Amino acid sequence: MKHKYVWVSSGLLLSFLFGAMGGLLSAYVLTDISFEKWVNDDDGSAATLESVSDFTYAWEQASPAVLSVVARKDLSEYYSQFFGGENLEPTGELTDVSSGTAFLVTKDGLAVTNRHVVSDTDAEYVAILNDGTELPVEVLDKDTLNDIALIQVSSKEDLPILEFSDSEGVQVGDPVLAIGNALGEYANTTTSGIISATGRQITAAGPQGIREFNLINLIQTDAAINPGNSGGPLVDLEGKLVGMNTAIDTYAQGIGFAIPANEIDKVVDSYKEFGHIVRPFLGIRSVTINPGLQQQYNLPVDYGAYVYDDRFSNNRGVVPDSPADKAGIQADDIILSLNGKDITEAYDLTHAVSEYSVGDKVRLEVLRDEEEIEVEVTLEEREE
Repeated sequence: MKHKYVWVSSGLLLSFLFGAMGGLLSAYVLTDISFEKWVNDDDGSAATLESVSDFTYAWEQASPAVLSVVARKDLSEYYSQFFGGENLEPTGELTDVSSGTAFLVTKDGLAVTNRHVVSDTDAEYVAILNDGTELPVEVLDKDTLNDIALIQVSSKEDLPILEFSDSEGVQVGDPVLAIGNALGEYANTTTSGIISATGRQITAAGPQGIREFNLINLIQTDAAINPGNSGGPLVDLEGKLVGMNTAIDTYAQGIGFAIPANEIDKVVDSYKEFGHIVRPFLGIRSVTINPGLQQQYNLPVDYGAYVYDDRFSNNRGVVPDSPADKAGIQADDIILSLNGKDITEAYDLTHAVSEYSVGDKVRLEVLRDEEEIEVEVTLEEREE
């Protein structure tokens, strides 16, 4: 059975128009995991030893930096369609239509969320702090490669920020917390679980199965993730970011996915340096070979990226004037490795290129007409 992975941003779906949303009850598990910490008195004159839950400490560190992100629209046009077909003039009254989560990474209000959380260009967005304060939101940029977006929250005061962990050190079995605006109704809902797997690759889509998005190198967790959690943080027991929750498997329980913190950190650094998100670009259309494809198409190898022209859409396998084109890559080439690392389903070409920066030179091992050749390519900026 084919699994269906969906984004989990939409917490509100206009129940008065489309049917009431059923409430969900979640079970909670009590934990006796605890540790001791020194807590200073208010006047700083002394310190006492206090026993606290690891999960409680993590939540205390992370939750102040978590935002609920709500999309609002004038629904006069929708009312016209559902009530007699009358053409109603816009009233200017905004209604909450969807919601997600974000987290702050700078004190002046730079925050990260999922690209699909802020994908509606006709909506206005607001961020809601843990204390209920609403702040205006400006969508700064959306990643061309991954489900990441950067937003700016307007505030006159310094805002709390979330610290990043090194997600390369994440191991299966590590305990984590997921924090998010569950169902668009329960802000900063916190669930616990473990890292179930790393390096996952999926194709995610919205609730209606549209706007598919290929996601790679994901962290899998069994911490409960609900609609509205998209863009929310997955944190370790120090309250540091491990990943950003982005998708769930709708055919399962306890199978959710998060974009690793290191990937998000690269995007944030790129924006700080260039004023927009910069992605490296190779410029080819390819499919990753596996033993099944090798047998089906009588290919000489069972791994690598096969460069092909799409004759149905007239899209060329090599984008004209792209880095690959300039380096001489051709349709029907098989790219076996990038900088010595074999291209496989677990490490596909998109994943491989994303590990580098614009301007980097990478070495491709290419199989062409049963001959292996080496090609050097200088990566350029990826355009939308």
